[in-house]
Amino acid sequence: MLVARQLDAPNPPSIETLDPEGSTVVQVVNSAEQAKVVEADAAKTVAVDIDEFATKTDLDNLRQEAKGFTWTKGDLKITPYGFLNLAVSSDSQRAVPGEYILYVQSPDVDDSSDFAVDARTSRLGVKIEGPRIERLNATLGGAAEFDFQGVYSGSKNKGGVQLRRAYAELVDAQHERRFLAGQDWEIISSGAPQMLNYLPGAFAGNIQYRRAQVRLEQGWTCSSDLHLLGQIAICDNVLGDYTSTAGVSPASSGWPIIEGRLATELFKQSRCGLPITVAISGHIGEQYYAFSPISGVPMCSAAQKNAIRTWSTNFELDVPITQRFKFQGECYMGSNLSSFCGAINQGVDLYRREGIDDKGGWLACHYDLTDKLATNVGYGIDKPEKDDLVGVTVASNGKTTARTKNEIYFVNLLYNWSKNFMTGVEVSYWQTGYQQADVSGGTPVITQLRTAENVRTEVVARLSF
Repeated sequence: MLVARQLDAPNPPSIETLDPEGSTVVQVVNSAEQAKVVEADAAKTVAVDIDEFATKTDLDNLRQEAKGFTWTKGDLKITPYGFLNLAVSSDSQRAVPGEYILYVQSPDVDDSSDFAVDARTSRLGVKIEGPRIERLNATLGGAAEFDFQGVYSGSKNKGGVQLRRAYAELVDAQHERRFLAGQDWEIISSGAPQMLNYLPGAFAGNIQYRRAQVRLEQGWTCSSDLHLLGQIAICDNVLGDYTSTAGVSPASSGWPIIEGRLATELFKQSRCGLPITVAISGHIGEQYYAFSPISGVPMCSAAQKNAIRTWSTNFELDVPITQRFKFQGECYMGSNLSSFCGAINQGVDLYRREGIDDKGGWLACHYDLTDKLATNVGYGIDKPEKDDLVGVTVASNGKTTARTKNEIYFVNLLYNWSKNFMTGVEVSYWQTGYQQADVSGGTPVITQLRTAENVRTEVVARLSF
């Protein structure tokens, strides 16, 4: 069964952390001697990052039959992984940013259609397994991973290299304990809808992104039907708003972002290896913004420095119904969430000079039609609080705009021609709401604008290694 991100988090911490944008990481052996060691110790067999677009049978075969190579450097074993990805997409109305979609451009700005062919989602990475440190009763490991969706200059065929993950870790499997330091996925809202879109459901109900952090995980096996996992992380304070806007000076505070998560895995034995996973998570932090007066806007005529809180409360659910069919979902509420992929990329209102409250979530079903063919159907919504939205753009002729709601419906088909080659097609329907505010007077006057609607068709071919 395809799993887009590690939602069955209550399992004992493993060296590999799963990734919601789709990759395959396979630990392999390259000599008869290594093969004997692997056969003797099941903990050193094939470890697969199961967010690849694959059916359950394919993943089982990978675990048993994966072949490839590693190399060693001193006490370190290094395994390369990644994929080559080509996405061909068509939008009935222009999307933002275009090659993949976060929301739909306002029809009052641009109502044209768009077509794109993009290879920048291709990914390269290495997984590192180090020696066992007996004094700590732990095994050293790590990973470094890049794609090409970073900022590019001049032309789309010159994609910028983007750091995705780079971390070191210590894993004490006996005591179900893990320590991680570096950049990795956040622990809040750890699931994701299983989509072909590069950032699945981001700014449309699926919050969470990558950031530098120091993380501690502890698992507890209470019984064959109950497992708990606690996670806490001290994270970098990433600024998401007005980093290049004249008259606004954002800055991180003297405190980090604190994230926490508690997950429980229920009924694994009694449901024949199909546990129900329920998790709650959240974060809290603070950001500073210095605002200069805005000419022609009476409500913003004074300079102001604000400490603006960022926080969230999140709920996750993963319910496998059968070996082939599963249901997943998440919901959240919080404030100042732009750097967490929330509030349709609007964290702070430029004119109220306060955080924007937000709520949303997503639901999805996965079904393996055959051993090679799978489908996913889902829905997501991101709905910032309208009363908090005066505007997030610099006023033009005294008027500014904001995005009020972002909804998505999607369905896809994924076919695995082999354990290394997948093709898929996805059709999604997006609606993005907009409003306009006249801020030339003492009180903003709000007007609802036309809703942007887009049908997006995307075809993907992916060769994994």
